[in-house]
Amino acid sequence: MKGKLVVALALGLCPVLLPFGKAGSGGNACDLVTKEEVEEVIGQKIDIVEVQPGYGNCIYYTKEKLLDEILKIPVVTVGYTRSDVQERWNSWSSMPKSETIKGLGDGAVWSPTYGFFVCKFKGGLLMISVQNKDMAIKLAKKALGRIKP
Repeated sequence: MKGKLVVALALGLCPVLLPFGKAGSGGNACDLVTKEEVEEVIGQKIDIVEVQPGYGNCIYYTKEKLLDEILKIPVVTVGYTRSDVQERWNSWSSMPKSETIKGLGDGAVWSPTYGFFVCKFKGGLLMISVQNKDMAIKLAKKALGRIKP
């Protein structure tokens, strides 16, 4: 299957991809952080930006060649939801080894185990899946200003 674009979900190559819900009021999460902002924060070129079908999460991909295949590697996922907020917050904020992040929204946590950041803000939850906490915080600061009440 030479040259065929293949979705790679290999553990260790990408952040956690979880269905998180629709972004803001009627938008999608790609409205919260631009491709250029993601590239600046992670220091890597983004080749593809897609909305996760059915959920509205925005997934930023790089392309990598492995043998004769071109792999589509998700490196950042951004989502925002207003559904099941308290239940989801309780779940993520009580994860083992989760770290409270002060000064963002109405509360924020980073889960190093999953490379997952969650922030309560304007009645919803902002989710960012990326390889490290500093990147998540930088992306969150950009996204929070774009979330509509």
